Amino acid sequence: MKALKRKLFYQMDAEHVKFSDNYFDIISEYGSLHHLDLEKAYSELARVLKPDGKCVCTETLGHNPIIHHYRKKTSQLRTKWEVDHILRRKEIEMAEIWFKEVEILGFFHLASIAAVPFRNLTIFNIILSALEALDRALLKLPILKWQAWQVIFLLSGPKRSR
Repeated sequence: MKALKRKLFYQMDAEHVKFSDNYFDIISEYGSLHHLDLEKAYSELARVLKPDGKCVCTETLGHNPIIHHYRKKTSQLRTKWEVDHILRRKEIEMAEIWFKEVEILGFFHLASIAAVPFRNLTIFNIILSALEALDRALLKLPILKWQAWQVIFLLSGPKRSR
């Protein structure tokens, strides 16, 4: 019996994926959707995902005005295009065109990002732990959860035709 050799990770143009339909059981995407034409990317994810497959997406969010201001002021870290295309709720919900289910798994980093300036101090872990505990409470509130820095969502049930 000949063993199949498959890599765990692939890197390629996500708007023109070079895999056959229904190829993957699981796809993990981390912070790349906001760099892409979402219609093409969602379409390709749906095409290559098996009917019972899952796509786990981790993305930054664009709702928080303080975080958005920081992104604009740190232009050496990202392009203007990237700043302007950080995902918002409507871009995540747009995935429903290509997937039967779009499920938010969690929101992360609202208060805890305030720990960043202390990352080189010995008290960093104490500050971070306290702010993460605050996040666990704050991010349960519907009015605040979309203000988080990051979101993890799950795409499943790829639709084969639109």
